[in-house]
Amino acid sequence: MHRLIVVMFIALCLMGTSSLALAGDVVKIKRGHTKDETKAGKDATEAEGSAMESDMGAKRGGKKGPIMQYREKMKAKRHEMMDRMKAHKDAAMDNPPASTPAPAPPTAPATAP
Repeated sequence: MHRLIVVMFIALCLMGTSSLALAGDVVKIKRGHTKDETKAGKDATEAEGSAMESDMGAKRGGKKGPIMQYREKMKAKRHEMMDRMKAHKDAAMDNPPASTPAPAPPTAPATAP
């Protein structure tokens, strides 16, 4: 009788363990499906946002706001200034200034004894 109880207890433990393992697998599968659904929803939202953005651009006729125009104008000026400075620097490197001889150190006046 004692052996039968031990064997039944072990069988119940094994069944419980296997059912927990199966339940864990089911939870993982459901979590994977949920992640897939969330990702699909995000992709749809991004596509919709992109479509709305392109529609807004088409409605404006491709015009940029005054802030963007100003930024582009300043960017063009900055690049132009950088190009001029680089050309000036390159010209200076190609034609170094002629070096002038160093002046001779002054001599002390001779004193008479």
